[in-house]
Amino acid sequence: MNSVSEIRHHIKVVDDTSKITRAMHLIASAKMKRAMNLHDQNLAFFNQVRAGIRFILDTAGGPINNRFFRRHGKKAAYLVIAADKGLCGGYNQQVLRLAMDTIQNNGRQNEKLFTVGHIGTDFFVHRGLMPDTHYQHVIQNPTLRHARRITADLIELFLSKKVDEVYVVYTVLESGGVLTPTVLRLMPLLPEDFADTVPIHARVAGFEFYPSPADVAEAMAHDYLMGLVYSALAQSYASENRARMTAMDNATRNAGEMLDKLKLQLNHVRQDAITQEITEIMAGTTGEDHQ
Repeated sequence: MNSVSEIRHHIKVVDDTSKITRAMHLIASAKMKRAMNLHDQNLAFFNQVRAGIRFILDTAGGPINNRFFRRHGKKAAYLVIAADKGLCGGYNQQVLRLAMDTIQNNGRQNEKLFTVGHIGTDFFVHRGLMPDTHYQHVIQNPTLRHARRITADLIELFLSKKVDEVYVVYTVLESGGVLTPTVLRLMPLLPEDFADTVPIHARVAGFEFYPSPADVAEAMAHDYLMGLVYSALAQSYASENRARMTAMDNATRNAGEMLDKLKLQLNHVRQDAITQEITEIMAGTTGEDHQ
């Protein structure tokens, strides 16, 4: 690239690109903050449900036996959450690689596969695993309505005993912006799942549940599982946009470095052109003097 016009055209293209990447960074930042705000609002309700279930477990005076609290089995279902689009670094590859490793190496029969995000669906299809259900456009704007729909499908599958276990594979946005792909068991529910939860009330002697502790716990389990699914959707959405922020920030920085090099190259080419013109003028003047 030697001509001034070519370098100026390249500078314009890179500058326009950097404007786009800066705008995408700002958009991703706003989406990430919105997702975490929604997650935090849901967390208050979710923690109360957990605390209520812990109170039932403590007060019942014995093991809870209902359709959610049952033993593990061999048939498993997986809900895998990825993105609808790229430009977010290694976000999709990391969570999908974890999902594939888990499905292939956990020693269980993979009976059902649910995907959120077009990239996740394409990933499994290309590897010969056709998802049983793909939830379209959910991850672009996770809502409680989406979470209820997905949770209802998973619960129906579990309670009908078509599967013995249900897992969700998603990405957690840790403090400091660290993204952690995670596998979480949704069902069955086990007492140890609530061991780290403070009960909503201290144990009360003679407290009775109607019609039974198991029935009350089962009714609350629906809200508990919906909260888990919504949290996974919100965390994944926030993680995706956090990863996109990093990718766009790096792209903007690289564009800036390229612009500096192009401007320096432009100056060199212009200086060379000026030097060449001066040389030609001097040569012409010298020729006239000899004549």
